[in-house]
Amino acid sequence: MESNLISRRGALAMGGSLALAAGTGLKALRAAEPGRLIDVHHHYFPPAWMAKFKKEIAESNGARFASWTVQTALEEMDKSGCATAIVTCGGPGTWNGDVELSRSVSRDVNEFGARMVEDHPGRFGFFASVPTPDTEGSLKEIEYSLNTLKADGILLWSNYDGRFLGDPGFAPVLQELNRRKAVVYVHPKITSDLNDVNDPLRALGSNWENTTRTISSLVSSGMLMRLPDVKFIFSHGGGLLPTVAVRLAGNSPEKLAALRGLYMDTAQTTTNPGAWGALTAFAEPSHVLFGSDFPYVGDGLKLGLTRVKLSPSDAAAIARGYAEKLIPRLGA
Repeated sequence: MESNLISRRGALAMGGSLALAAGTGLKALRAAEPGRLIDVHHHYFPPAWMAKFKKEIAESNGARFASWTVQTALEEMDKSGCATAIVTCGGPGTWNGDVELSRSVSRDVNEFGARMVEDHPGRFGFFASVPTPDTEGSLKEIEYSLNTLKADGILLWSNYDGRFLGDPGFAPVLQELNRRKAVVYVHPKITSDLNDVNDPLRALGSNWENTTRTISSLVSSGMLMRLPDVKFIFSHGGGLLPTVAVRLAGNSPEKLAALRGLYMDTAQTTTNPGAWGALTAFAEPSHVLFGSDFPYVGDGLKLGLTRVKLSPSDAAAIARGYAEKLIPRLGA
């Protein structure tokens, strides 16, 4: 009997997919291999950042996480069988228009992440934050984070002050990340900066809107095709990308290939059969990574672990194997 999400035959017909034949899900994998999960979508809330960005954090619905600690994160990981969490600073990131403050906060956040990695060997990695609209500050922070702190990659937000990542002003930062062959994790802002109150798509949630908008901007500007060595991960299953990729690519095989080369995490897709079916039909099989969106998702790391059916090999690959290939130190 074929899966009620998407059949193996249908997935292959739509461009290649994971093996979604009936089988065990991530819960069964977790039971068989406890403590093996790698979570690439896991937020952290450094106290210095929480103190300095109070207004911005409140506007991004993050103030409720003021009680977050490294220990509470570890406790949730242990309960959920998560071996390693690659952490990213929560919304709204480390840019607020004040250049010096944004540089200082980015450094605070990144050094806190590096200490988490050092203090808890094997449990954490981190994607470093940069004040992206500040080119000089971003280039310095990229160098420090990757060379000195040994970050696993760089976190970018989908949009800054109404500008998406395809904006020419961001080119120097993106070109440096391409030169370094960096892993770049892209997370959407909770606001689009585009008159949100009157936006008819607001009900969908800005996570999906802004991820799709920023990917579209990268394609339409030609920037994505000029960054062949950046390993982009887009959160929440790439937003609406799996359903609109062909339209974004137009008649360009080059653009479609670039879009299919993107990595996407599973956060908030496994509870939605349509989103999961579209993601797994569109994405390259090895480019789907497990992401929880902890602690923004109410059930934390547990959410989504039992909602989809996968063969044992596919479950193991999503839960850990593909992340190890993307970030080899995780498998060391």
